Amino acid sequence: MLKRIIPKEILWFVIAIWVVYLVNNVLLGGNLNQFGIRPRTLDALLGILWSPFLHAGLYHIISNTIPLLILGSLLGASVGAVKLRYIMILGAIGSGIGVWCFGSASIVIGASGMVFALLGFLFADAIFNPSLRSWLIAIVAFFAYGGTLFSLVNFLPYISWAAHFWGFVSGVLLSVLFARRKPVQ
Repeated sequence: MLKRIIPKEILWFVIAIWVVYLVNNVLLGGNLNQFGIRPRTLDALLGILWSPFLHAGLYHIISNTIPLLILGSLLGASVGAVKLRYIMILGAIGSGIGVWCFGSASIVIGASGMVFALLGFLFADAIFNPSLRSWLIAIVAFFAYGGTLFSLVNFLPYISWAAHFWGFVSGVLLSVLFARRKPVQ
């Protein structure tokens, strides 16, 4: 039943972040977190790839898991599995590059950049690919997570505005890139 509701791409990613979380925080005392994104530091560029898998605490991973499951399911229903994979990967990388270029000096970890990429894509897809389905899904996403958009302008300690902002921007740009082109007549 879950397989039909939650796309396997999202399910496997969530399982992966929980396995990494448990190994990192239970067995390694959080030592892997040093491999997150350290903005403008060349030796930390790989942090762009590792950051989405690393989480600081239980609240942090839960606050990424639930939106990943919900928004990933909505996006999978909207665009299908292949595009979902691209959006997840490219959204996380886009967010990571934005954090690396514009983030504060602290190490940034977590999958919230990917969460915001999914959200940005869902909203922009309704504009660039208008259909009843894309609008209904965007409306559901807005009612579920529209309030999180305040984190784009509300700078809180220990929360990376850059990851949220650049994840959202990445999602919008991916929506433009993946927009279905209408044939010229």
